[in-house]
Parts: sequence; C-alpha cells; structure tokens
Amino acid sequence: MRRTSVSRRGFLAAGGGIAALTVLGACGNSGDSGSGGNAPTSAAPPAEREVQTDKGAVKVPGKAQKVACADFFGAFVVADLGLVPVGASGGGYDKSGPLYAPKLGKVPVVGDFTKPDPEKIAGTDPDLILRTIDTDDALYKQLTGIAPTVVVSFQKLSLTEVTTRIGDILGRKEEAGKLLAEYNKRTQEIKTKHAAVLGKYTFTYAQSATDTTFWTLGEKWTDTKVLVDCGARLAEPSKSQTDPTKEYSMEQIGILGQSDVLLVPSTIDGTAEAPENAPLTSNALWKQLPAVKAGRVFPVLSGAASLGTGLELVTVFDKVLTKLAG
Repeated sequence: MRRTSVSRRGFLAAGGGIAALTVLGACGNSGDSGSGGNAPTSAAPPAEREVQTDKGAVKVPGKAQKVACADFFGAFVVADLGLVPVGASGGGYDKSGPLYAPKLGKVPVVGDFTKPDPEKIAGTDPDLILRTIDTDDALYKQLTGIAPTVVVSFQKLSLTEVTTRIGDILGRKEEAGKLLAEYNKRTQEIKTKHAAVLGKYTFTYAQSATDTTFWTLGEKWTDTKVLVDCGARLAEPSKSQTDPTKEYSMEQIGILGQSDVLLVPSTIDGTAEAPENAPLTSNALWKQLPAVKAGRVFPVLSGAASLGTGLELVTVFDKVLTKLAG
C-alpha cells in the first residue's frame, strides 16, 4: 500500500488492506538478508522454470519480461526488481512519489485494488500474472487461462522474504540480492549513527482510523517493523501489541502518553502530516500528551508495501532521528 489517500483509503475500503499489511509477521525477520537464495549468478536463465506458489507448482518463464499485477501490492516489488509491469491494479500510482511514479504512473490499469479485470489483463499480453493476496479458485482459473499465474500471499511473508520470493519467481535473484544488501546496510547504518537517540527515546506510530477512532501500529505493521529494524524501541501499548493494528476510541488517546516520540502518517514527500490524520491530531486530548507538549511529533511515510518503499521510510526516519539529536 502506498501513501496517497486515494490508494490507501481505496484499498482499505476494498477490505484487503489490514490483512495484507500483516506481511511482517512471524514468518521472518526483515533484517535477515536471506542469503541462501540471493547469490548473483551469471548463468543464463532457463527458458522455463517451475516455482512453488500458494496454488502449488507453476511453470514460469526463465526471466519474466511482461508481468501483469492482478492486485495493488505487486507493482512495487516488480518495480524494485527493475521491471515495469505491463498492467497494474488499483490506483494512485501517479502520486506514489519520485521513486515509483515515473515507473508506474502510466502503467495501464487492469482492475481495482483486489479484483482484477481478466479481459484487461489479457489485453496486456503478459508472460506472467502476479497475484499477492489470497485468490479464489474461480478467479485463479480465469487468470491461468491467460498466462502462467503466480499467487503468493504477502500476508505470510516479511518484506525481505517478499523480495527474495518474487526475485526468484521473476528470474531476478541478482536484483533481489542487491536490494536486500542495501536494506541491511542502511538499517545498520541508522542503528550505529543514531545509537544515543535510539537508546534515549521510545516510539509509537499512531494514525486516525475513522473520525472517532485511531490505531496504534504494532511491530507486524510493515512501517513499524522497518522502524524496529532501524533500532527503534516501541512504547506501550504498541510494544506488546500482537496484531498489526489495534483500534481505540478518541477518548483513549491518553494511552499514547507512555511514548517519548509520536510518529504519524505524512504526505508523500515525508515533510508534512497527511490531512486524513487530522481527526487524531486535532483532538484536544492529543494536545495534552507529553510528547506533543515537548514537540516530539513527526510525520513519516506510511504504507511500506515492498523493500524499496521500506527504504524510503528509512531515509525519512534518519531525518527524524537527526532532529531529535539536535
């Protein structure tokens, strides 16, 4: 999920957003480079390979060239690995920031956030169809009638596992390995550079859920896990939160008082608070929180859907920690 209000709210409204953003759950540590499958190779890819998917073994091109993304998440990881999709589902790609908008902004739309249009997908003449959320058998049969279809639910994977897995499926292990190495390098640099600040403060990422409720984002929420990989220590209640999000009424804003630093969703450039977060931060109880009174509230990017989007958040968090150190 990217950080425009259109894409974020549209995908949540479609019912897939919260479940899919569980991608940093118990199946892996996003600080693990997964080195066993990422070694670069100079050998030419085979004409056809067999890969394991949520639907069993599927034969795919040795190195896919024309990938159609049959839901919202896949386009970002495909772009991370150096390939522009021939089709993408959802919307808001043209507002997805300087890293992705040039690559994805003009890609033909082939469906909404969760439900692709098989006819439109067929019109892109793909050599591979990528689906990153659970898929019923009827839709899967339609898609496989067009091109080899890979269903890999991101809900079951960490961001680093997403990169490794899709890199293998697309025949782009070398590209995946380089991206994983960059992520591990950058997060370790943050830990070292800002060790004193990270040791001094605890953090909570909070955002409006509705006009009358807000979420705290636990470690299984993608953005929070990226921050933890950078060395951030979570405050309660996020620290012991087992689900990606937990919803509270605005009357319960006081629970955020245990956090030294509060993070809220930003606009796409990471410099200002996202307007849709106003129900939370304009509330009178919010203004009484210790972190708010101390001026320790910072907007940061939200909706990391791939390792590349996670790296964007790392860059913004580096700036936050620099301000805290000053």
